Amino acid sequence: MPLSEIAQALIRRGVITRDAGLEAEQRKKLYGGGLDTALLELRATDEETLTSHLAELIGIPLVPARLLAALPDPAAKQWIDPATAQKVGAAPIARHKDAVDVWVRPEHDHDALLAWSEKRAVLVEPFLVCEVRFRALLHTLYGLPVPPRYLALLAKLVGVINARKVAGDGDGLAMRTPTPVVVGVDPIDTFVAAARLGDATARKSALRHLACRLGDSRVIDLRRAFERKARDKDPTVATTALQALTHLRDKNAVPAVIEMLDVGDSMVAAAAQNTLVNLTCEDLGRKPKRWLEWWNDMGSRSRIEWLLEGLAHKSPELRLLASNELYEVCGEYFGYHYDLPEREREEARQRWIAWWQNRDAGAQPKGR
Repeated sequence: MPLSEIAQALIRRGVITRDAGLEAEQRKKLYGGGLDTALLELRATDEETLTSHLAELIGIPLVPARLLAALPDPAAKQWIDPATAQKVGAAPIARHKDAVDVWVRPEHDHDALLAWSEKRAVLVEPFLVCEVRFRALLHTLYGLPVPPRYLALLAKLVGVINARKVAGDGDGLAMRTPTPVVVGVDPIDTFVAAARLGDATARKSALRHLACRLGDSRVIDLRRAFERKARDKDPTVATTALQALTHLRDKNAVPAVIEMLDVGDSMVAAAAQNTLVNLTCEDLGRKPKRWLEWWNDMGSRSRIEWLLEGLAHKSPELRLLASNELYEVCGEYFGYHYDLPEREREEARQRWIAWWQNRDAGAQPKGR
């Protein structure tokens, strides 16, 4: 995998090794997020060293360490709406007359930020922070939840107690905007329509909602439609369909996805492998035979059981993947963290298994 210009620059400066850069790029491709997030998760360097060099490379001043814990101006969220903040990668923190101080993540859209400031005749003063700090600021400003992956990383940077405060385990939960429900409209039909016709963000959100309704005939039809599209001769259509199957999280898609490993197009095969990794919490490469053998052994078990097996995987990335999704299902980590010593991980995994064995049958999402 080719290295980005930023990764190459960090290697030349001696901030990270080439191996760390390659691993971080692969992790970014597999799990999303910024390169800085991947490097911090891999512990390839520390936050202060990484962000100070990124600030020099990007040409934006670094947020002073003493201000990292500072609260934003209570009126700040009125200056930039949450959708723009997320899209551009910039969030307001303070205002001085006609200038707005904003925190930006390393991979922000600088041109879009300038266009925004010019349109409103406002001077913007950007300060660089790592992506996980930016996510925390979005929560503080707009009540947007911090995804488990970033919460785990934040705990490493600021401590578990402070990370939980940022996540809003207490009163902060009330800040989250509930999903609106339109009376008289079947939500499944609404989500199916969004999964087919919405933009990328809307499709992903809709598919995650439908993942809890996998037994519904309309969702089954949708999954089969994506499976057919995954066989399309156009690689773009095929990879988009495979990405949709990743978000839908239906174990029944596995056999169809395995077939896509052998289509001859490297981009489609890579997308199929990524979908299988996310569905199974296993990585058997691109050999269909190995995956079929795995399916014959594990296909009769539930995806929750696959995830529980993933907690003990030798790959820390797959352990993280499994723990994040299980947290989404049950709302608990049971003391588990993907990079704990093996004995402590296994003790926590057994608590998760006990939860699964003693769960209320009615609380488990259908189709899991």
